[in-house]
Amino acid sequence: MINNPIKRAGCPRRRALLAGIGAAAVSGGAARADLLNAGITPPAPAILRPRDRWLWLQNNAGEEVALAYRTGQDYNIGAMARLQNLFRDLREDAPGPIPGLLLDMLSLVQERLGYTRPLRLISGYRTPQTNASLPYAAPNSLHMQGKAADIVVRGMPQAEVHAQAALLSNHLGFMGVGWYGSFTHIDIGPKASWTRILD
Repeated sequence: MINNPIKRAGCPRRRALLAGIGAAAVSGGAARADLLNAGITPPAPAILRPRDRWLWLQNNAGEEVALAYRTGQDYNIGAMARLQNLFRDLREDAPGPIPGLLLDMLSLVQERLGYTRPLRLISGYRTPQTNASLPYAAPNSLHMQGKAADIVVRGMPQAEVHAQAALLSNHLGFMGVGWYGSFTHIDIGPKASWTRILD
């Protein structure tokens, strides 16, 4: 084991190093006070530009969008309208609600997977009629509130898509993530995970 004298509690070199850091902090504060007393306003810290959040999606009708739907905390109304249309119930041609939080979660999953190909939306919003017609759909599915999406990424193992969504759910402490073999379900409900392989 290498004995590092800087790390030892009573080491004179460590005390000198800490004293030097403290003096620098005090002198920095004193310099700022001198500027203020002289009537000079110190330069403001650089302001970072709000970050764009992107999504690249394709639905089962072959419609595709790649856009920044949010900058900082502000959602782009035009981009949200395009995404709402893409997420519509294709059987009924009916758009539904599209919460920004669902888009954020899909964007984070896509970020983890890389923006090399679109997320393919198998199912977004569903009307109650469409939901009732699907043999595997839960009667109270969050798809009917626009809070769920079933996705695949072509050319990528679906196990990887599911794994990245599950890691995100574990990290954030919410999101339902279902593994259906051929696609991954993501919703913005409470944290939950399940596997159901469809025939």
